[in-house]
Amino acid sequence: MAAPAIDVWFTMGSTYTFLTVSRIDAMARAAGVAIRLRPFRTVGPLTGATQLPFLPGTAKMHYMWRDIGRRVALHGLRASLPVPYPAPSPPRANRVALVGMAEGWGPDYVRAAYRLWFEQGIGTGGEENLRLALAECGQADGTERILALAESEAIVQELDRETGEARRLGLFGSPSFVVGGEVFWGDDHLEDAIRWARQGRL
Repeated sequence: MAAPAIDVWFTMGSTYTFLTVSRIDAMARAAGVAIRLRPFRTVGPLTGATQLPFLPGTAKMHYMWRDIGRRVALHGLRASLPVPYPAPSPPRANRVALVGMAEGWGPDYVRAAYRLWFEQGIGTGGEENLRLALAECGQADGTERILALAESEAIVQELDRETGEARRLGLFGSPSFVVGGEVFWGDDHLEDAIRWARQGRL
């Protein structure tokens, strides 16, 4: 019997999601587990928060960059920290990702957009990041069509529906992993989510 798929819920303004998108494909393949990337708009609509999760100059932000730096080293990733934060337009990046999920190039786009943000400091959702990431995942010729489609009412409403579904599931942060009805929050619980998908327990 095949293991259940893991729904990976995220917003492209999330810093910790960089760690997940950089390593989840190889981990899921090795475990024989399918994954579905599911972007939502931002964390605010899930929690009612009106400010950024990490505020400049705070101990929490300092800790976040140090924590990500340790995990980058642990997993053998590349990043030039700190990266510009907040990102220019996570909702726009998420809408482009939704278009890509429907057309089959979405996961490649998400990885490219995060690599550009964390390796080169080109923030997700900004014009430069969007165009470079689309080119990197083989969509250079369709860039104008994709960007226009990402602004269409149909995609705006789809992202709103996905955000509503994330809220219904009780999610409150990015990345979150849902296996059946079981929720795991944070990149540090990625291994737990994979284990649960394979075994139904930790």
